[in-house]
Amino acid sequence: MNAITYLEMSKELLCEDALDSFCRYQQVKRCWRKQNNEWVLVDNKFVEDWDSSKKRSIIADLKSCLDAGGVVFGAIDDSKIIGFASVSSDLFGINKEYVELLMIHVSNAYRSKGIGRNLFALIAESAKKMGAKKIYISAHSSEESQAFYRKIGCVDAVEINQVIAQNEPFDVQMEFEL
Repeated sequence: MNAITYLEMSKELLCEDALDSFCRYQQVKRCWRKQNNEWVLVDNKFVEDWDSSKKRSIIADLKSCLDAGGVVFGAIDDSKIIGFASVSSDLFGINKEYVELLMIHVSNAYRSKGIGRNLFALIAESAKKMGAKKIYISAHSSEESQAFYRKIGCVDAVEINQVIAQNEPFDVQMEFEL
């Protein structure tokens, strides 16, 4: 692993094959589920992975984020994207204080090296510049994903965005105060 470079991504850097070497693979064993109004870990085994079609769809989503005024950061190693994060520019919530973390992913071989934390910090700085006071996260419910979000300071969302929550009913709705 070389020194990781972090870049604010442009549409030009997000070419169709930009994620070809990215490995989303995650073997999930347990997920958090709400039961009787409490979060509990339940056995739920499955594999998350992306094929080339999904990777191209992700690139299109990142470009759409940029078109709408959002921000995308990439973590680069040897000219390959090994991590990325995106945040929308639309303020929402009762007091218009939230922006949404749309995506944050780190390639399998690069996890647990601080890359996700660094990407999140860059997103947080951008969110502040957009006038946000909080980042809203519809977070994957896997044990590992939740451990990451909790470790960086995310908590259960005070204000639930019902549209986002209904789109991913098993996700944990979280927030991060800026």
